[in-house]
Amino acid sequence: MKITSIKLLAGLLLLGSMFVGCSRDTVMPELERPARTDTQEDRLKDQVYMDTYQIYLWQEDLPDWFSDVRGNTSRYNSADAVLEALKGYARDDEGNPYDRFSFLDRWGTVNAEVQQGLAGSFGLDVRYQDDERLYVKKVDIGSPAYAAGIRRGWQLLQINGNSDLSLAALERDNLDFLFNALSDTHISLSLRKPDGGEVSISLDRGNYQLQPISAHQLFTVGAKKVGYFAFDSFISTLNSRGNATYVKNQLDQLVAEFEDAGIQELIVDLRYNGGGAVVTAEYLSNLLAPTTVGNRLMYTNKINGGLEDFLQAEGVFLDFSPVHFNKVNALNLQRIYFLVTEGTASASELLINNLKPYMDVKLIGEHLTYGKPVGYFNWNISGVDLYAVSYQTFNALGEGDYFSGMPVDKLVYDDLTRDFGDVQEDMVAEALYHAANGHFSAEGVGLQSSGQTSSAKRTSVHINRVLDRHGTKGMYHFAP
Repeated sequence: MKITSIKLLAGLLLLGSMFVGCSRDTVMPELERPARTDTQEDRLKDQVYMDTYQIYLWQEDLPDWFSDVRGNTSRYNSADAVLEALKGYARDDEGNPYDRFSFLDRWGTVNAEVQQGLAGSFGLDVRYQDDERLYVKKVDIGSPAYAAGIRRGWQLLQINGNSDLSLAALERDNLDFLFNALSDTHISLSLRKPDGGEVSISLDRGNYQLQPISAHQLFTVGAKKVGYFAFDSFISTLNSRGNATYVKNQLDQLVAEFEDAGIQELIVDLRYNGGGAVVTAEYLSNLLAPTTVGNRLMYTNKINGGLEDFLQAEGVFLDFSPVHFNKVNALNLQRIYFLVTEGTASASELLINNLKPYMDVKLIGEHLTYGKPVGYFNWNISGVDLYAVSYQTFNALGEGDYFSGMPVDKLVYDDLTRDFGDVQEDMVAEALYHAANGHFSAEGVGLQSSGQTSSAKRTSVHINRVLDRHGTKGMYHFAP
């Protein structure tokens, strides 16, 4: 077994209903899941146990099945079920499994999306503003939905002819209607624009290149310059050959614009960013850290005691030694605001945690981030990529046990009626209020901008957690 190189795929396969890995659900409808004989699946089940044991962060909690691997794995009908069983052994003091994350990727979709930025979907995600109104929460630039003119802030009136999109109606089948519609090959939508106009649009799933910087702006707050950008996914800044990707170039250009403008504070919108490549989190940490950080410690990794020896024996090089800053740009921020929800995960949380010891970091958003201080690398088993949690990260202060999520400094609900970067959108408005006054508002400056109250938004928060957690959440190392 060895770590595979990037697979050039025409698109990505839907990772089903797993609540585990990178940033969106993707599917190539013309592809079918490869058939495996019972014997092949039995071998895969065995190897999933053995390799998970070797690379797993919580190795000491796993059962010792080596004396009778087949006798134990035969109880499960698939390799995925074996891995799911192994995830239940390591538990916290309250008996909750630590591992909500490990998974099998049977098509190499993570490599395609995170390293190459390839996607295959309609390119839109949804969320409830309240118990009755379902909105488009974001649209991927360049996707079929974007090409059709759909934007964040449009209300969904019908999906495939179904006009009862209330929370109560869709909860009756555990959101199966909604998830199935959004993962199909074709969808018909009726939507209401912010100006009140209504349109009907039909979409076919398509392939496109992800653009992680979905919006950016400059604000003037008194005599202060404040930057803003919405970052949707940590697509790798380096490809499989170690060369710079388009994402690195875009980040360099963006930060150079902020430097030229002389911004003193920055708003980073990560409200739906489910993570991605560790190398991108490290690179962005360097760009945004104050100049005084120099080459000080960024973060450390915790791994099982035998991982490095095992990888060396397999001829695989992955470096889990402490990571230090390498600040080379001139951006010198006084404060940074992160806009978050419970969909803000893994590499997003790593970025936040890296910066906390060295600058004034404020979190604005909905209660807590996702809570994923752990990550993985791809381990290929006969064409199937195993992503078993293999390391945990800790910042320079030793902080890294946020499995329940990072708490916000100011509770503000997502205002779905306004686009990213709108000065009247509740989260953005709160950050700008703090930039102007040096403290947060008493109640939330943007609550009346959309005609909603915080209590009205709170009614749908539980289902939005499900919608935000749907899909993959990840923090990925890739071999050089």
